Amino acid sequence: MKKLTISIGLVAAMMMSCEKESYKVRNYTYPGDLENPTGIPQLAAGIHVYPGESDEDLIKRIREFEYYGKDFSDTIQFPYIFLSTDYYNCEQCPADNVKNPNPEYMLFPHSINSVSDEWGWEYLEEYRELGEQAFCDKYLNGERTLGMKLKSLTN
Repeated sequence: MKKLTISIGLVAAMMMSCEKESYKVRNYTYPGDLENPTGIPQLAAGIHVYPGESDEDLIKRIREFEYYGKDFSDTIQFPYIFLSTDYYNCEQCPADNVKNPNPEYMLFPHSINSVSDEWGWEYLEEYRELGEQAFCDKYLNGERTLGMKLKSLTN
């Protein structure tokens, strides 16, 4: 019995001392009002991001599950899903910026990341100074974000 207690104690100590694998989470939003898909409210949730997973992979996974009774595979009820431009490492701050986010899933310029050097206030000001196409040419390989396609910032 004493050996069993010591063995269980050692196994428990080893398990507690093992480093947890770090992981990243990325927020996504969807419109609360389909009449104004770039406006308020934007309802949000987070999703675990696996190494090497693309924006398309994330959207596919989001569309495959239900969240509090919401069936995201229903593209009529949920036609737009926007991905944040940050990964949140649940063990450290600050968050990491997403490298080359896919503009097809971005709400920018209607939503910015005010706590980051990228896709924050400076990008918004540059967007306004350069104009939409010049900004897109510089940062998005000439592609407009979904937010830009849905509603011009000047409207």
